[in-house]
Amino acid sequence: MTLKIQMRNVGVRLAQLFGTRIIDQRTGRIIGRAFVVPWRGKIHVIGLDTPARVNWIPQERVTYWKQEIGFETHPPPDYPNEKATTSARSGEKDAD
Repeated sequence: MTLKIQMRNVGVRLAQLFGTRIIDQRTGRIIGRAFVVPWRGKIHVIGLDTPARVNWIPQERVTYWKQEIGFETHPPPDYPNEKATTSARSGEKDAD
């Protein structure tokens, strides 16, 4: 391993050890620990293993100088897993 990759791994481990606890806003389940860094209009989440997306939390009183954010994991797909029944060449249904 190169020194750059080793330093990255140490930084990610420190973020997972000392970072902020990230909780799924939708389910209330703990996603993991990470550093949340706002930088140049973007939100960087360092050290989180689980893919998550940022959600703006609705506020009771509108304030423009402070917005609260929450995180949620991607929900499972809601479509059925079905195999295609049409043939690619003829466009007709296969007889099973």
